[in-house]
Amino acid sequence: MDQNKSGKFIAKLRKEKNMTQEQLAEKMGVSINAVSKWERGLSFPDVSLYKKLCKELDINIEELINGEKDKSEEAKEKAIISTIKETDKIKKNSKKLLIVLSTIFVIIVCGLIYYNKNLKVNLVNDSDYLYDEVIGFIKEKEFKENPDSKEKDFNVFYSYHPFGIEKKNDYKYVYLWIYEQSYYIEKEEYGSGLAISSGSSMPIKAIFKDNKLQDIVYPKDGNQYVSSIKEMFPGIIANQVLNFDKEKNINKLFIEVSNRKNKYYDYLNLDMNSLTIDDISYGDLIFTVWIGKKDCVPVELAVYKNNKYKLFNEYESCRPNQNCNSMLKYSNSIEGKYSYDIMQIIKHSTDANNFQFTNDNIPKYEIFSGNGYNFVTDDDNKYLTDFLKSINVDLSQCAKPNYGD
Repeated sequence: MDQNKSGKFIAKLRKEKNMTQEQLAEKMGVSINAVSKWERGLSFPDVSLYKKLCKELDINIEELINGEKDKSEEAKEKAIISTIKETDKIKKNSKKLLIVLSTIFVIIVCGLIYYNKNLKVNLVNDSDYLYDEVIGFIKEKEFKENPDSKEKDFNVFYSYHPFGIEKKNDYKYVYLWIYEQSYYIEKEEYGSGLAISSGSSMPIKAIFKDNKLQDIVYPKDGNQYVSSIKEMFPGIIANQVLNFDKEKNINKLFIEVSNRKNKYYDYLNLDMNSLTIDDISYGDLIFTVWIGKKDCVPVELAVYKNNKYKLFNEYESCRPNQNCNSMLKYSNSIEGKYSYDIMQIIKHSTDANNFQFTNDNIPKYEIFSGNGYNFVTDDDNKYLTDFLKSINVDLSQCAKPNYGD
């Protein structure tokens, strides 16, 4: 059976009878789309429609199957052979489909077996207090081992996401993701500002025996990270761990830690409206400002008392294969004078201690006061924009490397 030939035959006969596809579809009790498919050879009328369609087109069934007008005995024989071949083709396709479906079924069953195997984790919900014990142990360790713990107001802030607690005989395995940051207040000679000491974000496995902490297991770095996660956690939890960061859960933990930190150091929050130049200066330096989010070393603008400023536009650097200090150090500057109420820039900025940084909302400008305060702002700070225009400084420039030649 040649569907394409039969389709053209149906279209030809329909047109000879001055019928539209819509009219033929209505007579046949099918959609216009069905008639269109018949005529384009994309499908063939259902067997139940043969007799009715042949009546409308004034042909017999053999002519419909053969796609041509021919009432001879040979035509009848040809139609029968074509029908038999089509039946065989359907049977073969059905056999292939059965094989494919059987294969898919086997794959699904194997997948379910594997999935169920990974689901066989005896998670308990009567030991949630162990999460806090893990946090308490790590926090105490940080106080003992961190050299900054002797600094003023040193403190460690944690947030965590629980994946579950698994029980095996006398052992319990606590699975969680921990986000940690520690801070302290710098010495007076450095400005008495808030400084970050350490930070980490990672999944861990804590091992308890008879409800006593025995060990904490951390994942390996680099290329071994994924394999170590699969060794540390049961399959279903390992999958959650490996996809944890993709769900933006890290950002949620970060915000929780930031809120705890801000609440603890609340006495450091500034009254922006009452600040004076003397409050934020260290010596003659009032503040420095640069673009924080940039793919190169930005130029840095330093603003001093007595209406002076310096634009640092070069930094010490190394050529490839040279050894030198990796700390950023500016080496050249352009000096100038300004006439502007620069405290308006500060008063229309934000105290960075109250700002929750994420990759999505890092402010454009970072401002560091002479005595250690940190402020952030964006292009909507018209005072900073006007000030930069008044001294003709473009902070979007990149500083040039100085190789010391």
